[in-house]
Amino acid sequence: MLETTIVRSAILPALTLLASAAQAADAGACYTISDPDARAWCRARAHQDASACYAIRRPDLRAQCRAEVRR
Repeated sequence: MLETTIVRSAILPALTLLASAAQAADAGACYTISDPDARAWCRARAHQDASACYAIRRPDLRAQCRAEVRR
């Protein structure tokens, strides 16, 4: 359980940084991200399109994506 918490706390900021960097530079940079959930999150933020969040498989990340991208 502790390992899951540690991994989750390390992944979320990394995904946010990836998405922010791609949004600032170019939405095309999202397609270079190998993790499908991170790629979907990046695309959703870059295009400000909450429907892209539904491609995220992890329910907690999907909910966070929808909350951040929702207009």
